[in-house]
Amino acid sequence: MFKTLKLRHLANALKSPGNSQEAYSAVLELGRLGDVKAVDLLIESLAREDGVARSAARELGKLRNDHAIQPLVALLGNPTVSQAATEALLGFGSNAVGPLLEVLKTGAAQARQAVALALGEIRDKRAVDPLVLAMQTDDSYAVRAAAATALGQLKEPRSIWVLVATLRMRDETTPERQAALEQLRQATTLALRRIGDPLAAKPPAVPATAATAATAATATNNVAAQMDPSLTEPEVHPRLTGDLRPLNKDELAEVLREVIHASEEISWAKLESREPMLPGYFKTYEQRCRAAEAVGKELHRRGGTALMRQVWEEQLEGYAAISNWWSGIGDWA
Repeated sequence: MFKTLKLRHLANALKSPGNSQEAYSAVLELGRLGDVKAVDLLIESLAREDGVARSAARELGKLRNDHAIQPLVALLGNPTVSQAATEALLGFGSNAVGPLLEVLKTGAAQARQAVALALGEIRDKRAVDPLVLAMQTDDSYAVRAAAATALGQLKEPRSIWVLVATLRMRDETTPERQAALEQLRQATTLALRRIGDPLAAKPPAVPATAATAATAATATNNVAAQMDPSLTEPEVHPRLTGDLRPLNKDELAEVLREVIHASEEISWAKLESREPMLPGYFKTYEQRCRAAEAVGKELHRRGGTALMRQVWEEQLEGYAAISNWWSGIGDWA
């Protein structure tokens, strides 16, 4: 009874107009209570879209009740509460990735930008492909810059090719668009540096806003030269050159994901009539096949076909080519 009366009092306090101290105190008390009803009241207070709503978002981030994820996601891009909502969602970690990816596909530009930055902070690998797609297709340079920043935080080598392609984009025809493009180039170059892959060694300085088109072209040509895998990469994947036993299951699966995305990059390159951007150890079909087989044999040694199937289904999404390359390992069919 006492708790019911207390919640009723707090609910009334949340209705106080403006950024009243009474409303702020109610938010903090609800955060301390932390039960389902308290979460519901905090979610309701998000609709205020003021300082109280920002405080409620922070409390929801601390409580990490999954029912709050969607209401917080809905606030992304709202100039009043977007930052608080973003920070709150970071507390949910991977649980927030699914709803965030939906906004990245369908949300308004400001919301997509906020989502891209949040995905980079969460560092869930499921975000890599959607962020790469945003780098290719989003009509907002600000969103692309946020996606580049996120890819740099994720440090996923298979995103390098789209970052390099971005640096080679032509200059814009209006000062406003050109300034936005320069910001994208800066974010992209920083992302390449953060990834730290041999393919991205020593990326060039970003052309200054006032730089001529010739200077920008020279810089991007230098990137292309430095990204030539034949000059920088060995014949065998670095993780497969020695004893595989120190590698854990996730590290082995990551090598397989690199193989998959090397194959997908070849398909993209054919569609775009360009040379595929691949490390030297994935240049040929035989190299990719050998890498997949080596990992498959190691997984089989550790746990037989059962472990292979678990990795294939849960971490590789049943990718058909991997199954073909594993044919003949143990009783893999």
